[in-house]
Amino acid sequence: MSSSVPSRHFVRDTNWKVIAGLGLAAAIAWLAPFDLAFGVATLGVPALRALAIIALALIGLYAGGRIGLGLEPRGLKRPLLTPVLVATAVALACALSDWLMRSSLHANYAQSMASSPLAPRLIEYILRAFNENIMYRLFLGSLLVWVIGGVWKASDGCPAAGAYWTGFALSQAINVWVNVTSLAPLTPLAVLHDGLRYFAPGMVWSWLYWRHGFQSNEIACTSVHLFFQPLVTLGLR
Repeated sequence: MSSSVPSRHFVRDTNWKVIAGLGLAAAIAWLAPFDLAFGVATLGVPALRALAIIALALIGLYAGGRIGLGLEPRGLKRPLLTPVLVATAVALACALSDWLMRSSLHANYAQSMASSPLAPRLIEYILRAFNENIMYRLFLGSLLVWVIGGVWKASDGCPAAGAYWTGFALSQAINVWVNVTSLAPLTPLAVLHDGLRYFAPGMVWSWLYWRHGFQSNEIACTSVHLFFQPLVTLGLR
């Protein structure tokens, strides 16, 4: 792939969808950080959070553009249905992992999932997922792949497949550690649960971003909660 192809991806994707996405991300960040590291870094100031998420998204767009990653869905005959079907499968797997390893769940999490009202929880997790994707896949994932791919290259000069997997895996591991694993006792069962429940789905979303565009990833990662939240509520009651 020539160096001009990533640039064309970046220019093509800089359109009204980007503007709308940035506006939505800023509004979500204004309401709540939804991420411990992001909340600390922005000092609890809503306006700073809104500006910061826009900056992260723009940096991610640039980094992704340099390594051939784009926003628009590609390579899918059904660009809406396919990510939703992927999300359904992931939701089933996540609900099953919570049910099978209930003893490893944080008490507050289990209680919330079993008894809190479904509609507000759905909205909260969908909003959280939207900005999480920007922080840990569009921004940090793209940036890490770009850096690693500068050294680990395929024969055509583009980042090797291993660079993509490594960059996205590191990004998702940081996400899970900061927001989940570090907040509870570190036991083998808890680590196994967090790997299946949080790390593995994040890698599915990363693969969708890599192979089928960031929009496919956002559709899957947000719509998963339409299926997961009702299922986990039933499973943990």
